[in-house]
Amino acid sequence: MWNTLIFSVIGVIFGLVLGSFYNVLIYRIPKGISLINPKRSFCPVCKHQLSWKDNIPILSYVVLGGKCRYCGTKISPIYPLIEGSTAALFLLAIFLTQNIWNVFSLWILFSGGIIVTVIDLQTMMIPDFAVIMTAIGGVLWAIVNGQLLLSFISAGIGFGIFLIIHLVSKQGMGFGDVEYFAALALYLVPFSLIWAILIASLSAIIFSLPMLITRKANRKTRVPFGPFLLLGVSIAIFIPWR
Repeated sequence: MWNTLIFSVIGVIFGLVLGSFYNVLIYRIPKGISLINPKRSFCPVCKHQLSWKDNIPILSYVVLGGKCRYCGTKISPIYPLIEGSTAALFLLAIFLTQNIWNVFSLWILFSGGIIVTVIDLQTMMIPDFAVIMTAIGGVLWAIVNGQLLLSFISAGIGFGIFLIIHLVSKQGMGFGDVEYFAALALYLVPFSLIWAILIASLSAIIFSLPMLITRKANRKTRVPFGPFLLLGVSIAIFIPWR
């Protein structure tokens, strides 16, 4: 019990710290800003570099009242949300499996998923480094669970199915979705692929319904599919197709 408690505390702290770093990636990567120059985070409005006390996950946001210390501009709540979500998902991973290597692979899955979710929702783009990160986690999961061959078969089938959809839909589905699902499929055995796709598709339809009803979207409107693929695969990992 104590080991689980200590590991849980470590997982939450680690999740908060990494969530803060993911905020940097999510902001800089789509804008083409270097990750090493400037080295420190900065206010996107006044460009003032932030000190360490401005970068404490969640706490700094609360203490500053959700505003920049230097110019008073409101800070988007997405920042503490990402930090808190990362910590919560890291904690969830600890309780989903008793194998420490599986925990690490789930941390990689959720980390890549958070980055993909926010960037895909904001820009309709899935960054390659998040796909590679997810694939590494998937291979680790496959090795630990003795399903490496089945996982590679799943990835191949998943890539093939989504590539066909990508080509037939004439850009209705981006190639980033194809790559991302292939990486996610490494966490699954072949029979679970249909289950994951079904969950992802239904959740995407539910997400789109309000926009369709209010006519803010139509059948040709592109939907960021990455977050729903993550949801479908995450559920299929622990609730396999029967």
